[in-house]
Amino acid sequence: MQSSDQRGVGPLISVIMANFEAGGRIVPALRSVLAQTVTDIEVIVSDDASRDNSLALVLAMMADDPRIRLTAAEAEGNRGPAHSRNRALDMARGEWVAIVDSDDIIHPERFERLLSVGARHAADIVADDLLLFHEDGSPPKLMLGAHAHASFFVSPTQWVVAGLNGSPVLGYLKPMIRAERLRNVRYDEALRIGEDYDFVLRLLLDNARMVVVPEPLYLYRRHSASISHRLSVDDMRAMIERQLAFAAAHGPLPAEVAAALATRLTVLRRGLAYEELVTSIKSRRIGQALGQLAQNPGHFGRLLASFVEGRRRPAGLGKARPRQAEPLVLGGQGGSGANRVVPDYVPPHLVDWSAPRPRGLWRELASYAGTRCVALDQAGRYAAGFIPEVMLADAGAAQEAS
Repeated sequence: MQSSDQRGVGPLISVIMANFEAGGRIVPALRSVLAQTVTDIEVIVSDDASRDNSLALVLAMMADDPRIRLTAAEAEGNRGPAHSRNRALDMARGEWVAIVDSDDIIHPERFERLLSVGARHAADIVADDLLLFHEDGSPPKLMLGAHAHASFFVSPTQWVVAGLNGSPVLGYLKPMIRAERLRNVRYDEALRIGEDYDFVLRLLLDNARMVVVPEPLYLYRRHSASISHRLSVDDMRAMIERQLAFAAAHGPLPAEVAAALATRLTVLRRGLAYEELVTSIKSRRIGQALGQLAQNPGHFGRLLASFVEGRRRPAGLGKARPRQAEPLVLGGQGGSGANRVVPDYVPPHLVDWSAPRPRGLWRELASYAGTRCVALDQAGRYAAGFIPEVMLADAGAAQEAS
């Protein structure tokens, strides 16, 4: 693969990392990007008026790796992830743009594999599944669910109805996008929630070709700040207003897209009514809450489910898998000495994305977050990439250390 110097242009990939007070979590996020098998990258950290130590951590890493670039917020202060990403997009020089959040982690081969998929399918947007890992010890999950076994293309209609009709939610995916598609497209800075969904939808309506692979190469961290966040009344209103403005600005839309947007608008309005009910209850406006329940009696079941979930959640906290006394030894099926045998390694260009992948195993390995691991071979190293913040050594290095 040619380097940027050989091509005489910018880097192959510009990584956009918006940051707002990620703290120490930004260090493993940056390390995972800098450790990619595709090295021809730049990482643009766009800070949104952070007051914690994350900026100092970024500056320290910049001293060791010139591929990191930093842009800080203007004097007006925090303006949300859409503004931060737009500022970074204006600086990006790569042929592709990858979105990585400042508290997440990516598999070492993620970019190499997504580039291979993009080339094979002549795609403008490439995305992968999210492997959700929880700092409180809750079991890891796959965003696309257990039954996503093959790659698939995404139409504008499918993007709009995703998550509304029983299909997996797609708006959380972190895509890699051809930069030429982004010349006149930026995030809507009026949105602090749903900005990714809106951004990709506009690209799809402009005939961008999007493919999703089921391999969960993006490790999505769930922690106290992300878990506790819920859509506010203002968030819901902004999403509704943006969709109405979106439909008006784009003129006549294809019938199926217009129908999908109408369905989504109904769901958003129902969500707004529920959040208004929750606000009334929290504010102890009992009379108002009873009136809202009378107008929307279906919300009672949702309230009850939320209450039950809230009672259960504290019992699950603090049950992270205990650290192993001995390292986890990973190796392919043809070798010996592994205490966990994993599928043999398949190079990126040889993967058959129409065939099932061992996603259940990758999800299980994610529960070993932070563990010591020895990789006996390339299969072991690939499998270890699904373990968040893994402390990895190859077999030879581990023997020398002992």
